[in-house]
Amino acid sequence: MQTRISEKQCLALILVLAFFVRAATAVAFQFQPVSDYAGYEHMAVNLLAGKGLVEGGNFAFLSAGYPLFVLAPVFAVFGHHLLAALFANALLCTVSAWLIYLIAREAGAGRAGRLLSVGIYALYLPSWIYAAYLAKENLMTPLMLGVVLLSLRCTCHPSARIAASIGAVLGLLAIAGNAGLALAPVLVIALAMSPLSFPGKLARLGLAGLVALLVVAPWLIRNYQVVGAPVLNTNGGFNLYLGNNPAADGMFISIADTPRGPTWQQLRKQGEVAANNTLKAEALAWIRQNPAQFLSLSFKKVTLFWMPPIHEGEGPQSQGEALTRLAWLAQYLLICGAAGAGMAYRRLRTPNIGLIWLAILGYTAVHMIFYVIYRYREPIMPLLIVLAAITIDFLISDEKFATITM
Repeated sequence: MQTRISEKQCLALILVLAFFVRAATAVAFQFQPVSDYAGYEHMAVNLLAGKGLVEGGNFAFLSAGYPLFVLAPVFAVFGHHLLAALFANALLCTVSAWLIYLIAREAGAGRAGRLLSVGIYALYLPSWIYAAYLAKENLMTPLMLGVVLLSLRCTCHPSARIAASIGAVLGLLAIAGNAGLALAPVLVIALAMSPLSFPGKLARLGLAGLVALLVVAPWLIRNYQVVGAPVLNTNGGFNLYLGNNPAADGMFISIADTPRGPTWQQLRKQGEVAANNTLKAEALAWIRQNPAQFLSLSFKKVTLFWMPPIHEGEGPQSQGEALTRLAWLAQYLLICGAAGAGMAYRRLRTPNIGLIWLAILGYTAVHMIFYVIYRYREPIMPLLIVLAAITIDFLISDEKFATITM
C-alpha cells in the first residue's frame, strides 16, 4: 500500500533543497566581495573591531541592516570567514522560501499552488547566485515577504500583535534597505479592508508606526551623533542624482560619468550629509527643469527594471554560464508570463492577490525615481512566483474554464 507524502513533508523536503543548492553554490563560487559587497564586509569587520559601522571613511552611506544584523553576528561567532556569511545567506533564502509558502496560503492557493510556489523559488537560479554574494538583498527579501504576509493577515485578523510585528519588520527593513518601505501602502490598504472600525484601523496603523519608529530610533540617534543628521543613510540624494541628471540613462552610472564627476571628491570633503543634500538639490532642480525628460526616463526605468535577463555578464561567457543564463531567461519568462496570465481570470482577482500586485507596483515605482540595477528586482520576484504558482494551480484545476473573463 502506497503512502501519500503529506504537505508538511513535501514542504520540508523543498526547504532542505532550497538551502542545499544555495549552500552548494556558495561553496562552488565564493565570489570575493567588491564594491558595495566589500563595503558591507568592512562595516561588519570594523564594528567587531570597535571602530563602528564605518566603510571607506563613510559612517552612514551604505544601508546598515545587512552588516549589522547578519554579517557582524556571523563573524562574531564563526570568525571572519566568507563561507560562513554565505551559508547565512543560504539560510535567509530558506526563510524566504518558507514565507513564500505562507503568502501563497494566505492568498488562497491550493495545495499544489502552495508547494509549487516554494518549489519554483527553490529552483530559481538568480537567488542561488546572489546567495553567493554579500548582498543586502539576501536580507531584504525575507523582510519584504514578512511585510506582505503580515499585511495579508491584517485583512481578516488585524490584531495588535500583528500590527506590532509588522511595525518591527518595517523598522528592520528601513535599516536594511529603505526601498522596501514602498510596501508600506500594502499595510494601509489591508487595514482599510479589515472589519475593524475606523478608529480601530487608525489605532493598528499607529501601533505599527510607533513600533517601526522604536526599532529605527537607535540608528537615527547614532547617525545624528556621528554625522549630524537623524537619517537612515546618506546615499539617498546620491542615488537620486545618479538617476536624474543630464547623463542619466536609467541604469546605474558612475558619479564620474555625471556633470558632478570632476568636483565629486571636493564635494565629499564637506561631509556625508552636506554632499548628500547637495546632490539631492541638484537632482530635484534637474527634474523641475526637465519634467518631460524625467517622465520619459521614469518609464524607461520600468522597462529596464522588468526587462528579461538577456544582458551579458562581465567578460567572455563560458558554455556553463551561457546555459545558466538561458535557463534563467526561461524561468523568468515562465514566472512573469504565468503571473500576468492570472489577471485574465475573474476568480484570481481577489483582494489578497490585489495586495500582492500592489506590493509589486509600489516597489517598481521606487525604481522609476532612482535608477535600475538588475539585482534590485530580485527581492520582489518571490511575489511574482506566488502569483505564477496560483495561476498554474488554477489552470490545472477542474473548474478553470468556468471562470475565464470574457
